[in-house]
Amino acid sequence: MDHNDAIRMKAVEQYLLGEMPAGLRDQFEEHFMGCQECARDLKTGVAFLESAKENFRRDIAPSAAPAKQSERRESWITALFRPAIAAPALAVLLGVVAYQSLVTIPNIKSEVSKAETPTSIASFSLLSGSSRGEASVPVTLKRDEPFTLYVDVPPQPAFPLYTLDVENASGALEFSLAVSAEEAKNTVQVFVPAARLAPGDYALVIRGAQSQPGGQGSEIGRSRFTLHYADQ
Repeated sequence: MDHNDAIRMKAVEQYLLGEMPAGLRDQFEEHFMGCQECARDLKTGVAFLESAKENFRRDIAPSAAPAKQSERRESWITALFRPAIAAPALAVLLGVVAYQSLVTIPNIKSEVSKAETPTSIASFSLLSGSSRGEASVPVTLKRDEPFTLYVDVPPQPAFPLYTLDVENASGALEFSLAVSAEEAKNTVQVFVPAARLAPGDYALVIRGAQSQPGGQGSEIGRSRFTLHYADQ
């Protein structure tokens, strides 16, 4: 899952509400471990939930001075606490709050803490592998370990935009990263989340594009690497 996917599917909201399927949840957790923006949004969401719980506790506390009958206005909150539905509704609400407090929020806090903690990441250089004849770079690490690939984009004045496409041995696209001409002036670091790729042979293909990404650009460079998980 990349950042655009996370925004499109409102991943932060789904994750906080516990509505995200297990498979996507794992992908999103891998994503926000390396995404400062999503980690920040999750941290803000945790603070909002804690504030909402506190407000809820204050709202249902007995009032010191009951309002006059003429001043009472029925709202969905008033209806919710009618005797006929108060007990089951309150039980459901308290169950949600308890789940968020005991399960979801501690997990989010733990993951956000990890995302904000300085750590080392395994890195592998593809700087010399700009042609088809270069040997495949071995990438060996643990399955739960993210890694980065360093690559240089061959300067091509005709292209204002480049794509770095990671393809598997059969030529199928695994993921793609857009790089501007300005970013391409320096060595590009490609972050690969933990377990994002299966073991095997891959090619990182550099393509130049005339417009925004989406179409097949002109190939201007290619590097190969072979991924192996040490715990297999």
